Amino acid sequence: MLMLILGVLLFTLVHLYPCFAPAHRARLRERLGENRYKGCFSLLLLVAIALIIAGWRSLYPMPLYFLPSWGPMAVQGLMPLALILFFAGQGPNHFRRWLRHPQLLGVLIWCGTHLLVNAEARSLVLFGGLGVWAIVSIIWISLRDWGQVPRPEANWQGTLVTLALGLAAYTLLIFWGHGWLTGIALY
Repeated sequence: MLMLILGVLLFTLVHLYPCFAPAHRARLRERLGENRYKGCFSLLLLVAIALIIAGWRSLYPMPLYFLPSWGPMAVQGLMPLALILFFAGQGPNHFRRWLRHPQLLGVLIWCGTHLLVNAEARSLVLFGGLGVWAIVSIIWISLRDWGQVPRPEANWQGTLVTLALGLAAYTLLIFWGHGWLTGIALY
């Protein structure tokens, strides 16, 4: 469990660092240079993801609560939306124009739906921890940027690309990726 907790903590802290320490981040970026800073940031995230995957796979599921009977249906309906919103965080699309934080909302939906079908301790650590990170990020960024950041431009081509990427990722995860990443095949 320690490896999973460390992975979630590292992932969360690396992502929250720019929000809560902008002056330190600016100094570090200046000292290291843009490319080295991004390289270090990416390396830390890769380590966090590796810890999360290894920690998840090393744990035996320990049930903590009873699952709702409608959980699997909710996951099937909400996961495509979660992945579409996740991809909506980049590029000129209408999701990004209409919603302030589509990528973080996608992560939050992903976390919530997975807690509807996974009642074990490792799920609570992973999805609960990343869900809390998403909520803190949404609140922090909203307070910081309120009224200062204009709505981004949008076009229908970008929106269609976002939809296609989200649905393609959903299809890949269902038929191949989920089993490969987690050891839990969906089909």
